[in-house]
Amino acid sequence: MVVFQKGGLTPQAYLDRLRKFVEQKYGTSEIYQSSPTIVLELNHIRFELVPALHSYGETYEIPNGPGAWRNSSPKEFNDSLEARNGQEGSMLKPTIRLAKIWNTKNGYVFDTYLFEKWISEQFYFTKTNQKTYLFTVFDNLVANQATQWRNDKIARSKEIVSAVRRYEQDEMPASAEIEVNKLIPE
Repeated sequence: MVVFQKGGLTPQAYLDRLRKFVEQKYGTSEIYQSSPTIVLELNHIRFELVPALHSYGETYEIPNGPGAWRNSSPKEFNDSLEARNGQEGSMLKPTIRLAKIWNTKNGYVFDTYLFEKWISEQFYFTKTNQKTYLFTVFDNLVANQATQWRNDKIARSKEIVSAVRRYEQDEMPASAEIEVNKLIPE
């Protein structure tokens, strides 16, 4: 999160400023916009720079599209995520990381922050290992996004999870692993 001192502009104006700065300092790196962020990739490390304006207390405004803002409390969210991760036997954070890899590899089907928040709010009762946590995320995704390509990515992920379960039931672990690698590439 990059907090700007002065408000009054649209989120896109701040994204443009971030992009210009990153291009000046890291011109040979891969740089692109993936709303609401400017992405900078350095040696296989990905930085997502989000413009923000201080609102009040520990609350900030972050982009909600190119022309609107939404409130965000990163510390509050992080504290709540830490507590929930503890309640879930430290399975939630790795689940979020894996789901975010899927999201990234599929062209950002979901806004990163909202996706992470949604995952943290899911119900994982009786889930016992990383696979069951991750599959719960995909089981709960709903293909009702505004664009068809997003719905296609969600449907494809559900097909892969279903295939993994079939292969495991048929005692074909190598085939199940091939399918998992389609979902979350190595």
